[in-house]
Amino acid sequence: MALKDLVADRSKLTEAAIEGIISEYVRYDPGTYDVVLTPAGLQLSNDAKILVLLVAMAGWQYVVDEVQVVDTKPSALELMTGIPGGTLRPTLKKLKDAHLIVSTTDGYAVRVANLDAIGRIVGGEKPVARSPSRKSKRAISGNGKNGEGDEAPVDGQPAKARKKSGVPIRSSLDRLVESGFFATDRTLSDVVARLHEMAIIAKTTSLSGPIADMVRSGKLTRKKLSEGGKDVWSYRSA
Repeated sequence: MALKDLVADRSKLTEAAIEGIISEYVRYDPGTYDVVLTPAGLQLSNDAKILVLLVAMAGWQYVVDEVQVVDTKPSALELMTGIPGGTLRPTLKKLKDAHLIVSTTDGYAVRVANLDAIGRIVGGEKPVARSPSRKSKRAISGNGKNGEGDEAPVDGQPAKARKKSGVPIRSSLDRLVESGFFATDRTLSDVVARLHEMAIIAKTTSLSGPIADMVRSGKLTRKKLSEGGKDVWSYRSA
């Protein structure tokens, strides 16, 4: 084998290699230029879900004749994956530290040189990142009276957060749909303001995941609007 055979080049990222990683987990919608997770994709771990979507972004070149720039910044990935921002960002950092993804001007992209490793992680292998600092190790081990720490996090999300997340927000969003609130276009800011009027304290970061699930299930549709000079997603009853 010559050394040149070890050179990773994006042009060598073949359609077959991409398909082998994502075929069960995503579907392309060329009409809206969206990548949608299948039911199997929604069951993936947070690590694998992010990697699958980023690999799928690299596959657009085999789906359409004219490839567009796709926003893969954390806010966009939060909507695509349904992973809350507070969990998404640490997971992105872990994948970056493991040399599986890189930051770009448009957000994040997979490292072509590690495509094989990405495939193994999607298949269930755990990514290996840098060792935590002493402070991080103390935080993991805990310093309670009995010397026992909190339950270990899974996919970057603390156990307490997993137990509390989602239930009141999702039921409140269902109530808004039933009451006709989404009969007109509503942004996440509109939804937050309405929930506050209902004495339900919520943040946009806690809404993006549940609302994305409602879009996938067909309860809501979404489109981009210009608000304050920025493009934002708006939601409406399907």
